[in-house]
Amino acid sequence: MLTFNFNKFDLNQDGLMLDVGCGEGRHIFGVMQNYPDIKCIGLDMDKDSLNKAEEGYEYFKSITNAGVDFLKGSAYSLPFPNNSFDLVVCSEVLEHLHEYNDAVKEIHRVLKPGGKFYASVPASWPEKICWRLSKDYQNQPGGHLRIFNQKKLVSEIKNSGFKFLSSEKFHSIHSPYWWLRCLFWKTQETNFLVKIYKKLLEYHILKTPLFLDIIDKSLNPIMGKSFAMYFEKL
Repeated sequence: MLTFNFNKFDLNQDGLMLDVGCGEGRHIFGVMQNYPDIKCIGLDMDKDSLNKAEEGYEYFKSITNAGVDFLKGSAYSLPFPNNSFDLVVCSEVLEHLHEYNDAVKEIHRVLKPGGKFYASVPASWPEKICWRLSKDYQNQPGGHLRIFNQKKLVSEIKNSGFKFLSSEKFHSIHSPYWWLRCLFWKTQETNFLVKIYKKLLEYHILKTPLFLDIIDKSLNPIMGKSFAMYFEKL
């Protein structure tokens, strides 16, 4: 389940990619499937997520010619020289950071001139519903610190030395799932509606049935869960 269209803009076919806050590596594996000669590096603070990413790589490594490295590190202090990367991805991370603009400046530093920066955050109004339905959702450890004004965020990233290319929304059918989880926060692990909707999402991810794809893409502009932005370093 990817939160970017990696074929939307031309990328250096044998370049270097960094995923800041890579989690279990889903976007790295997405890049590998589209660009087998791009060397990928995943960075995250959570060791358990990095271990799962390493396990996932064992499944995907046959499709890459360049290999993958997973590192523990902070978005505030990226352990790389200036002008190193052709692409930096940062998906659903900025909303967790107290000083997100500092992380954006670090990303700008390690990107090559003309390099691409793909960032995503929770879309505004689906996130507002989650916050209204559950105080626990917004107050959980490591949770979301803010709801972004999308236009303001684009402007802030542009002011850090980027050219804005475009934006789009993804995962509309995931929004109701999170609303249900927030509505039944205390019992979400056992709630019948939450469990049934989760099975629907798993079916969509694993089988990609056409009817759910059509519904998801049709509703993305209205209620997409994730707001994805595409930038280029000036």
